Amino acid sequence: MILGVPKEIKTAETRVGLNPSWVKKLTGFGHQVLIQSTAGEASGFCDEKYVLAGAKIVNTIEEIYEKAEFVVKVKELQPYEYDLLRDNQMIMAWFHLAEDVNHEMTQALLDNKVISLSMELIVLPDGTRPTIKPMSEIAGTLAMLEAVKYAQYGYGGKGILLRKLAGLPSSNVLILGGGNAGLNTAQVAVGLGLNVTIIEASMKRIDYLNNQLPQVDILYWDEDIMFEELIQSDVLINTIYPLPGVTEPLVTREMVSKMKPNSMIIDITGAGLIETSRYTTLDEPVYYEQDVLHYCVPNMPALCPQTSTNIMLMTTGPYIMNIANNGLKDVIENDVIVRNCISTLNGEIVHHEVAINHNMPYTDINIDLVLSK
Repeated sequence: MILGVPKEIKTAETRVGLNPSWVKKLTGFGHQVLIQSTAGEASGFCDEKYVLAGAKIVNTIEEIYEKAEFVVKVKELQPYEYDLLRDNQMIMAWFHLAEDVNHEMTQALLDNKVISLSMELIVLPDGTRPTIKPMSEIAGTLAMLEAVKYAQYGYGGKGILLRKLAGLPSSNVLILGGGNAGLNTAQVAVGLGLNVTIIEASMKRIDYLNNQLPQVDILYWDEDIMFEELIQSDVLINTIYPLPGVTEPLVTREMVSKMKPNSMIIDITGAGLIETSRYTTLDEPVYYEQDVLHYCVPNMPALCPQTSTNIMLMTTGPYIMNIANNGLKDVIENDVIVRNCISTLNGEIVHHEVAINHNMPYTDINIDLVLSK
């Protein structure tokens, strides 16, 4: 099989779909791997390393899409890529079609009959999402570190050091959500000696967090309690993603207006649950609204691309290899996990969560229509 790895063109996206180690594994089985020149440079993987692993370097993204049967990338398609798609081409990426309503990208996938494998929809039998968990851990860790950075003078903040110092009161950090991201955020904040509160809606998770973080106040979700904690916080970190179909903000503009002047909101989901949040990028990460500094970058793991790429491939690599070795038709007949992460196939949406999110028809996968690749 011919696999292709384009250089990511989303703003400030630094990760790459395959590292040299997985290229070596794939070429060792006789597959051809095409890497766009400098695709892995930001992740610490120069072209020479890919060549030594058996890859062929091509100069343009157009060559990748023209020649590759299976395109392996990181982030969702950008508009420039829509016209490069080919019928029945397989593409693996974080498409987020079940969360974000990007009708243009969805339509491009359908019009070109692309077989889209959504990494975020890889779900294990116990319900865990193994590509999401490590990225949430990385994003949660970075959320607190970015708060420390952007509170400093010269980065947009007012010159506050988010660290416990003798003789001075510690800053207050409020974390919405106690999942993998929230837990990692809290661990960093505790290490800095800050006063940390997590608000969580699951009693089972609260019990777990109490055992893991005895220094932290873990509160059951209540809007009034959340507001009381909010107006006392120096940093609000949101780690909760909006549920499909939910349009009402969890934190309203009026609530934000009551926060301390020059306090900070770090929203790792980018937008949706906090009314004043809007997506920002790593190039332009912050803005002020209601006298509160906002940082709303949804792809923070791109700040540490080598770590992020390597840990991503711990999950995706075996699936990529299985598809390359056995063909997609055989794999989806025998692997329900792969079958259930396919979003579009043969010009139709074949994942119910994607169909619901886009208010479009849903069709069960017809294995007989899958090309033997």
